[in-house]
Amino acid sequence: PAMKLWKPAVCLLLSGLLLSACAAPAGSASSGAEGNPGGSSEAGPETAPIESGLDLEKLGVTEKNYPRVDGSTSTLGIVQAAYEAVFGPESMDEEGYPWEASKTVPSYEKLIAGDLDLILAPSPSADVLSQAKEAGVELELAQVAAEALIFITPVENTAANITGDQVRDIYLHNGIASWTELGGPDRALVPICRNADSGSQSQLDNLILKGEPMDPSIQENYVELTMEGMLEQTAFYHTGGMFGQPSDSYALGYTLFTYLQNMDEITGIASSLKILDYEGVPATAQTISEGSYPLTGGYYAVTRADLPEDHPARVLTRWLRSEEGQVAILSRGFLPVYLDQLPPQDTEENARQAVLNYYSGCDIQEVTLVGREGDRITFQVQAEAGGQSSLCTITLNYYPRGWQVVSADLPPGL
Repeated sequence: PAMKLWKPAVCLLLSGLLLSACAAPAGSASSGAEGNPGGSSEAGPETAPIESGLDLEKLGVTEKNYPRVDGSTSTLGIVQAAYEAVFGPESMDEEGYPWEASKTVPSYEKLIAGDLDLILAPSPSADVLSQAKEAGVELELAQVAAEALIFITPVENTAANITGDQVRDIYLHNGIASWTELGGPDRALVPICRNADSGSQSQLDNLILKGEPMDPSIQENYVELTMEGMLEQTAFYHTGGMFGQPSDSYALGYTLFTYLQNMDEITGIASSLKILDYEGVPATAQTISEGSYPLTGGYYAVTRADLPEDHPARVLTRWLRSEEGQVAILSRGFLPVYLDQLPPQDTEENARQAVLNYYSGCDIQEVTLVGREGDRITFQVQAEAGGQSSLCTITLNYYPRGWQVVSADLPPGL
């Protein structure tokens, strides 16, 4: 169910009168977290039955009336999944494909201004809610995926855990100078931060800093402007970078769990980083999905409450929370809010479909299973391209986002 913000409940939230213990289930925004900078966010597996069999075209969403959609850097994959559900995967080669996102705060500002119909983003900060209230705009949030704020440091660091009090002391006061205070080595602790309009910064503000300003010396000296840059800066700060000198330090950074997992598949950056436990709880897909990790939150489909009930943006939100939409979200490397209700995705049938998608430019004559060992599966494909028929071998690995091709032959005529 969607949750409306800034009406009387949010007026109380902004006054700090609602208790953070009033957490909502994963299917809606948590009142304490969304409106109250001092609130907490809890998310767990969605318990309401998931809808299935939804067809966007039959529901009235077409290329002609597709809503204006944007979001944060971290949710770009969900934005793209929604777009492709209407325009098709081939739209990646066409003008208008959403290759970039406006980022979290700018997306909220555009939605409040009426320049967008739907955004996919982390929960709004207290500042964003204040902007909405001042503009007389009511926001509705429906959670589509689970996410978590995580703290990272170089893999060489022996520190293993960080607490909320330690995070506050570090980022509000620059008050912890050495990793020894966190059970690590006698090295300087260098806190890296993000720019104010980033999604991960909004989560840090909402969940831990509780609206209090960050120490100016951190903002002036250690700001990283991109999510990818935060990973690299944290991993390699102590090496001195390209032109600097190695230092007797380790950096502390923060990012979002699924973003790190997805970037690791592209760059392998996770092998250079360690995710710190938070309050003694490790951040894993399981602890985040079940809500036991303390900094679990989510990604939301956010609309203005004044949209007509039959608006395509509302229909698209409904689809994103259906089985079809949740599988599409999973395929992009996110943790669906209905994860526990989805059918198994590591089946041979789904692997065969991934093979057909890979060879979509060919005339497929036969697909034969060679063998499967654990999460790895191999097929032989008789395919014709350019008038030439050939036998190709393709191997796929199963990752949380689904079957991914790791090696494949291509027909000579392709």
